[in-house]
Amino acid sequence: MASSTGTITTSAGPLDVATLVDKLIAAEGKQRLTSLANKASSFNALISAYGNLKGAMTTYQSALKGLNVASFSAQKPTVSNAGSGTNLTTDPFTADVNTDETTKALAQKLKSIGFTPGNTFQAGDTIAIKVGTEQPKFITLKANATLAGVRDAINAGKADVTASIVTDASGDHLVLESNKGGTANTLKITGNGSLADIRYDASSNAPGGMTQVQAPRDATKAASGKYSIAVSQLAQSHKVTSAPISPGMTFESGVLAIKTGNGSTALIHPKSNTLAGVRDAINASDAGVTAAIVSDGANNHLVLTTKDSGAANSLRVSGTGNFAVFNFDPSGTVMSPNVPTGQTFSAGSLSLQVGAKTFAINPAGTALSDVVQAINGAAAGVTASITSANGQDRLVLTPAGSDTVALTGSSDYAALSASGMGQLSKAQDAKLTIDGVTVTSATNKVSDAISGVTLNLTKVTTAADNFSLTIANDTSGVATAANTFVSAYNTLAKAIASLTKQTPSTTKGQANTNSPLASESSVKNIMTQLRGVLMSSMSDAGGATSLSQIGISFQKDGTLALDATKLNNATTKNFEGVAKLFGGTDGVVPKLQKLMDTMLGDKGVLADKTKGLQDSLKNNTDLQTAANARLVNLKDAYTNQFNRLNITLATMQSRQSYLTQQLAKLSGK
Repeated sequence: MASSTGTITTSAGPLDVATLVDKLIAAEGKQRLTSLANKASSFNALISAYGNLKGAMTTYQSALKGLNVASFSAQKPTVSNAGSGTNLTTDPFTADVNTDETTKALAQKLKSIGFTPGNTFQAGDTIAIKVGTEQPKFITLKANATLAGVRDAINAGKADVTASIVTDASGDHLVLESNKGGTANTLKITGNGSLADIRYDASSNAPGGMTQVQAPRDATKAASGKYSIAVSQLAQSHKVTSAPISPGMTFESGVLAIKTGNGSTALIHPKSNTLAGVRDAINASDAGVTAAIVSDGANNHLVLTTKDSGAANSLRVSGTGNFAVFNFDPSGTVMSPNVPTGQTFSAGSLSLQVGAKTFAINPAGTALSDVVQAINGAAAGVTASITSANGQDRLVLTPAGSDTVALTGSSDYAALSASGMGQLSKAQDAKLTIDGVTVTSATNKVSDAISGVTLNLTKVTTAADNFSLTIANDTSGVATAANTFVSAYNTLAKAIASLTKQTPSTTKGQANTNSPLASESSVKNIMTQLRGVLMSSMSDAGGATSLSQIGISFQKDGTLALDATKLNNATTKNFEGVAKLFGGTDGVVPKLQKLMDTMLGDKGVLADKTKGLQDSLKNNTDLQTAANARLVNLKDAYTNQFNRLNITLATMQSRQSYLTQQLAKLSGK
């Protein structure tokens, strides 16, 4: 008989080889594979649980980041009107507290002496940069370098400063600015060799080759108090409109120039000669204005509005040829071209258009003064006058309102033809008084009058109004922030309690039901560290030294409780102390933020624990693969052995049958 090898079995015998082998392999592999599978399941459960823990801690971290210094030192602006009468102004301004740049922390900035462009600094020379109380960072040049190379080496050195270069008449200057604001982060710079002039030490009588161009400043806040405020004028952008322009009118010749405030004059170059082309060219330019086309149903008007408000941003438009229709003088006047003094006008006609109205001007005489008299007598809403210089006269038209003005003449009067855009709103500053002091602002956002306060002006007040702005400590804001602080921690504590819950079995002999992280010492250590910060004390909080003193304490279940009355009493008596306890440099919130950043960092406890579990799971998978491979080989060996045994038994059975037959024959004789 032919025999089989490997996993191929033979039925040439009394044995069921396949069944025997399967039972042996099952017995052989069951214990080992079951143990590995159970471990893999345990690793997966732990990895999932630590993922849930990380999610809960990340949520807590986000909540902490939302609680900054301002959350616990908030000030509340209150606007009130003590005026009398029935027509008092409502909401003429609002106030934002601590948005003024004067309250923000500033970083120290230093500037070196001027170096000759192309100056070479030698390889191997070093700069030591020390920020505040941190250890100094040493920057060593790896090769000869220009000042730009020194700058790049410093920026690549992660020394908590930003390096840049400015150039003036004295040469190239290296500028170093601390990446952290406040007086606690002052700079100390030391250089050697070719870098010796890059040095600064404020504590030395001779600080060095660098000078301070910006002093460090700590963050402050607005001064509490009451301010009397009256608004007499709102800031406006300059806005003008052209005279009616018929649809289809083109601009084939001339030049258009626009100047805003003290800015440079922008020449406008339309890509098409239509009014839309003019509009698009203005908007694409750096003229400081926005152009739009407005239709009155029959004709179009070009409307120009300066992008910035304020009296300093008045608009001047100069046009020649076809573009003369867009002329505008900041004074709002329209001026004719120069004519020689004494010139007379006797032939032709003269027409004045003011807005949509047209007036025929018929001078009684031929002199320019007669033209002036005729225009003023037309009651057209325009005042005419003459300006003279260097033997030349110009006719000046001053509109009483915002209408466009156009003077059109024929024959002799053609020399007086002039037009201009109408003024819809003039460029003006906001004007207000604060405690009797007159304040002007180019915008309606007044951010430099009261330190730490930005006023947002919306209306002009009247003599009947008596507005005051009160800046006071916001105890309710602190209470809100404290509630958020407590709630965020309790959410985390409850999530961890669920992940570490131990449930003893109530049935004898039955195992306890525990959550995946019930026995994880790393989780217990996390909670220990968090509680340590929450229970710590501050020695310089100005009266309030611990959370328990202001009404925040632990309960039996490990969560926090807030006593609102106790907190309110604490903030009323010592607002600064409570704010410092929560959000000061060494306050509870910054400590917790730093702790969470460390725990959730790439080298934190969660990252290390998760990596260890993932490594263990991979090793387990490798062991299962090896065990399965061994069982395949063992199955092959068992199958071959039983195949051979089956063949042997089959042979023995055949021989037995033969002998039996032969013996039967012998006994029959």
